[in-house]
Amino acid sequence: MNLFVLVGNVVELPELKETNNGFKTCTVTLSVERSYANSDGLYEYDEIQVEVWRGLAETLCSTTKKGDFISVKGRIATRLVNKDGHTYFNYSFVAEKITFIGK
Repeated sequence: MNLFVLVGNVVELPELKETNNGFKTCTVTLSVERSYANSDGLYEYDEIQVEVWRGLAETLCSTTKKGDFISVKGRIATRLVNKDGHTYFNYSFVAEKITFIGK
């Protein structure tokens, strides 16, 4: 099963864009707390970018503010990239459901 769930704060206001094919899209960056403390006893955060498409992107961009607390459920997409004769995997997180938790 290809599934991820992230819960975190919106780092910056997502910007709605439109592809050449007319699809609405945006990228939201979440600050997600790690589940363990570092050697100083502090919890660190990862900033994770998530792709959002179509109506979900429109809803997110019209209702979300910087600092909002949201959860994102989705899938991980893999794309092959050929560069300089080498093949690389490019992974992206694609949102399928977003829940607005609060501020």
